[in-house]
Amino acid sequence: MRFLHEKFRPTTSTLHRVVAHAYDRSPMYRKKMQSRGVAPHQIDTENDLPQLPFTTREELGSDPWALLCVPRSTLVQAHMSTGTTGRNPLYVAYDWEDLYTRGLMPLSSDKSVPRLLRIEPGEIVFNALPYEVSVTGLAIHRSVQDGIGACVVPLGKGGFYSEPLKALKMMREIRGDHLFTTPSYAVYLAELAGAPQAGLKEMFGLKSIWLVGELCSDALRRRIEQLWGAPVFLYYGTMECGPVGVECAEQDGYHPATNFTAVEIVPLDEPITDAMGAALGEIVVTTLWRYATPLIRYRTGDLGRWDEQSSGSGGCARRLRVHGRLEDVVRVAGKVLHVQDIEQGLLDIPEVSSWFQLRPEGDVLCIVLPAQKGVDAAAVARRVQHWAVTYLGLDCKVEHGPARSYSGGKFMRVVRATQGEIR
Repeated sequence: MRFLHEKFRPTTSTLHRVVAHAYDRSPMYRKKMQSRGVAPHQIDTENDLPQLPFTTREELGSDPWALLCVPRSTLVQAHMSTGTTGRNPLYVAYDWEDLYTRGLMPLSSDKSVPRLLRIEPGEIVFNALPYEVSVTGLAIHRSVQDGIGACVVPLGKGGFYSEPLKALKMMREIRGDHLFTTPSYAVYLAELAGAPQAGLKEMFGLKSIWLVGELCSDALRRRIEQLWGAPVFLYYGTMECGPVGVECAEQDGYHPATNFTAVEIVPLDEPITDAMGAALGEIVVTTLWRYATPLIRYRTGDLGRWDEQSSGSGGCARRLRVHGRLEDVVRVAGKVLHVQDIEQGLLDIPEVSSWFQLRPEGDVLCIVLPAQKGVDAAAVARRVQHWAVTYLGLDCKVEHGPARSYSGGKFMRVVRATQGEIR
């Protein structure tokens, strides 16, 4: 790490420089800006962003070089999105400076970022995120190891060599400090280790768990904290954009990663509100650190809103609240529901399995409850139906399914008819 910090001096990256670079090097961006009659010199601050056109996933298609703004010969790493939503995957590539100068600059020069993560140099971090194809595992590995100076144990996430029982064995014997993984894999590892009967706090002694890559309601977070006996924090980023937000110790919204991205919330064509009645918009991100494949005003498809109430521990004036994917909105019987609000309500019922799934069936919402030992399925179904009528205003269908657990990849809370049967 010392070598990297000394060899690659932090550089500054401004919004204007990124936009000018994309305009000069990308025919796609230049054509888009010219069609809007805007030039790079007009873009100086985030207030100028609305002058620029959006970038959408659809226009990028599956061309691996659609975003390329540097010679191919300078690239040192490339990744593809996981494609779990069934759409064409996206490709993101990096040059050396993206990875080890601009990409590490906020961690090595701005001490507030590692302070938010509460990871110290020399501590041991288990990284149970995928290393293959997608960028997530390697990105966290590089940030924690090269940016902060911690020791990373690359557990992976159920790949060929990262068999879950082997991962648990390493965690027990090494006894590290922190764990990065997805919500579903955190639940799966805990269940595999014997929770809740086994005392995982004494068995592993983790100081914190960081969850990445999947929707996580506060109710699911509390379950994971109870399983592991450790505080759980959320890290918001995307494969396309990199880091977007990090929770502080208050566990109450994301502090924007302003050195990495510029974040906007744009109105939706169809109004959607959260459980508190607050209007949600689509999260739009502009990358400030990546020059090989920059993204300008990229429509992420994620729902969110700004909370203007400041947070003392994070030191920022406002926080970002994320409410999952736009495609996870459930429309049933004229109602617009979001999976995060449903997950919050159902997982507040202790007997409901963490692996429940939702299946919209026209005007009916089917809630599939996996079988669990020692649980009165009929009684749980009655509680779920009562909750649905009381809080959703819906008479939901409850279906009892076979026992299930983690089955690889991202856990899909919502399964639609086009995605086939629940397995």
